[in-house]
Amino acid sequence: MKKLSRTKIRKEWIWAYVFIAPMFIGTLIFGLFPIVYSFVLSVTDWNLLSGFGGFVGLKNFATVFTSKTTLAEIRNTLVYAGVSVPITLLLSVFFASLLSKKLKGKRFFRIVYFLPNIIMPAAVAMVWRWLLNTRYGLVNIVLGDLGLPTPSWISDPKFIMISLIIVEVWSGIGYNTIILLAAIQGISAEMYESADLDGASGFQKFWKITLPLVSPSMFFLLTMGLMKAMRAFDMIYMFIGKDAWSTGGPLLEAVRTMVYGIYFNGFTHMDMGMASAESVVLFIMIMIVTGIQFKLQDKWVNYD
Repeated sequence: MKKLSRTKIRKEWIWAYVFIAPMFIGTLIFGLFPIVYSFVLSVTDWNLLSGFGGFVGLKNFATVFTSKTTLAEIRNTLVYAGVSVPITLLLSVFFASLLSKKLKGKRFFRIVYFLPNIIMPAAVAMVWRWLLNTRYGLVNIVLGDLGLPTPSWISDPKFIMISLIIVEVWSGIGYNTIILLAAIQGISAEMYESADLDGASGFQKFWKITLPLVSPSMFFLLTMGLMKAMRAFDMIYMFIGKDAWSTGGPLLEAVRTMVYGIYFNGFTHMDMGMASAESVVLFIMIMIVTGIQFKLQDKWVNYD
């Protein structure tokens, strides 16, 4: 093999840096810089209207952890993410297992399951607002015909979080199912054939072969799903409706998440210091949740 000269190697390295420069610069400007700047703003009193009011230390963080409103936002964020993501993942495993078998029309069902993932969150929210409408929504019409209770899904604080979780699960199943289906199809058929020779039942093959071998994909989906759910805003904002966001009240308090708190403090009250403090808290929460997942992965994720 011909040895490359130092000049040739230097030119290749220069061109390599040229090609990665746009992505690197974009990451610095739109990724790292906003994070660092948010940490700086979180210890200041800076209002977009009145200007810079000086450094206030940890005052904004003290407000985050003592205010009933922000504590409710933290609770709602954790409930929304902690309930919707595991349910979505479990249902996705179930549907992926079904679609991996020899079923009539499974290509059609694969498309149907994935469709919600390509629909804009705003459109998803508007469709489900109609489906869950108390008076003329299709869901309550069906429940009424079956003689079952017809809750006020989108106007009762007791049911609004349940409604949001249902919508989140519905919209997230498609992507998860496709990823898990690919993982299941990558499992060698010989493993299932060996299990058949040993007399293993369908459930035993699923529990001992399928689940362990798709656990890395499940771990990926769980990690990314929790990050996404903890930053949810657009679908929730559209689902609740403009009137509820502007007037407030129990309905808003039942679903008000941390991202909404950041939006409200920063772009309604123009308090960028408080908004930055809450964004830093959310960032730390996501890091903690992600760290716990990576710490626990050795107990259930199989990379062999």
